[in-house]
Amino acid sequence: MKIVTKDNFDRDLFTEKVIAENVDESMGKELVALWNDKNWFDNSEYYLALVDDGYKPYDGWAELA
Repeated sequence: MKIVTKDNFDRDLFTEKVIAENVDESMGKELVALWNDKNWFDNSEYYLALVDDGYKPYDGWAELA
């Protein structure tokens, strides 16, 4: 599993970043929940999400080229 940033406003020009790789699923869920509970607000730019190892982070800027 990976922990990645996700855009809170679903913008096209957003680059997701990988925060951690090879994360245990139960530990990843706990870390993401703790971080989002403490650091996410309605107007926050991004939040964290736990995704599968095969997930390719979205890069809106690369889509323009």
